[in-house]
Amino acid sequence: MKNTSVLVTGTNMLCSLGMTNHEVWQAALSGSVPEPSRRSYPFPDGTRLEYPVFSLPDFDLSDWLEEKSVRWLAENHLLDDRDFCMLLLSIRQALEDASFRITGGSRIGLVIGHENLGAVKLTDKFIRYQDATPQTDQAEKMPLFNEFRREFFNIQTFPYLFYLAQLLGVNGPGYVVNNACASGLYALELGRMLIASGSADLVIVACSDYAHASEYLWLQEKGFVSGQMKIRPFDLHRDGSILGDGAGTIILESAEHAAGRPVEPLAVYRGGAFLQEHWHMTLPDVSRHSYASVITEAAGHGTAPEIDVIVPHGSGSTLWDRYEANEIHRAFGRLNRPVPAVTSFKGYFGHLLGASAMIETVLLLHCMKREILLRTLNYEQADPRVQLPVQMQTARKKTVSALKSVPAYGGFHAAVLFNKPD
Repeated sequence: MKNTSVLVTGTNMLCSLGMTNHEVWQAALSGSVPEPSRRSYPFPDGTRLEYPVFSLPDFDLSDWLEEKSVRWLAENHLLDDRDFCMLLLSIRQALEDASFRITGGSRIGLVIGHENLGAVKLTDKFIRYQDATPQTDQAEKMPLFNEFRREFFNIQTFPYLFYLAQLLGVNGPGYVVNNACASGLYALELGRMLIASGSADLVIVACSDYAHASEYLWLQEKGFVSGQMKIRPFDLHRDGSILGDGAGTIILESAEHAAGRPVEPLAVYRGGAFLQEHWHMTLPDVSRHSYASVITEAAGHGTAPEIDVIVPHGSGSTLWDRYEANEIHRAFGRLNRPVPAVTSFKGYFGHLLGASAMIETVLLLHCMKREILLRTLNYEQADPRVQLPVQMQTARKKTVSALKSVPAYGGFHAAVLFNKPD
């Protein structure tokens, strides 16, 4: 691979705090964070499933897109697919932030991250509907398949790449990645590799997640949901997470390609480290120290002697937060460096599952740009078993080098590093 400098030239965040970078940043900075709402799914018998969500504000794509695009989305039955609509809207805004208009003169790659594109929408409909009365006619024996055949097709995920590429005009390499909560970091690294290999000049890396009922039910069974209705990363009284809606996009670009445009890079993406465990689907192997290894390796990619801040997963889980803390201490012990400032963002907009790493990375990049480190919301009392330097107050902090890390379900461990542009 060529030694190519990979820049971040555009970003976007969509979440419960707002629909633009500015709205999200201002809300996070002020600490005016809305409480989770109750999402309601009706059943045919009149009962409802209700669960807490940090909900994205209602939006109408006709306010953001040209009429032709909205009509095309309606014709392809995509207007009611919140996962897709969030991806599209986030990408459009990130391209605008990068001052880039897609034409035929550049090689544009597309990498989207999501835990289960297409599948959750279909699964939710099975939750809502009961089996129909058996019929003798072969077609009538499969009423759900016939009604939801498009969702069955989209479960393969590649149609989403096709739809986005067609709407955006992308004609370069396209990929879908699914590495659970680490999807955003894996997607970023794939984007970097496409640029470094010369396969693309610019890569759109986007992740989204709408808080579906099926996701809630599965995670509730795992003890995921906070009974306090608050995410308290690393706090003594943490008891779980709450789902959120949202999307995040980062535009990665080679320095040569960006040089010809009036754009000021937000950061330099130095690369990351990634390890796969296969010990248990939903628990880490504490004996292997895979998470410490990826943090140590990623930290070595930078040009600065120190890491100024690390944003770990911070899911608010009693077990996982403690695991993260132990591994962070081990990683920086190996580096013979003090543990840097630690902050976590899930208290602001919830746990976005496959989109969480991406949107948290974007918010971290905006902290770097403004040299303001946001506090860990809802962190009030230190856990003596954690002992991390958790940021309790939003404060000015010069940030030259920042690290984002995730230990995810499925054994996906990942850490990535960013430096400020020279």
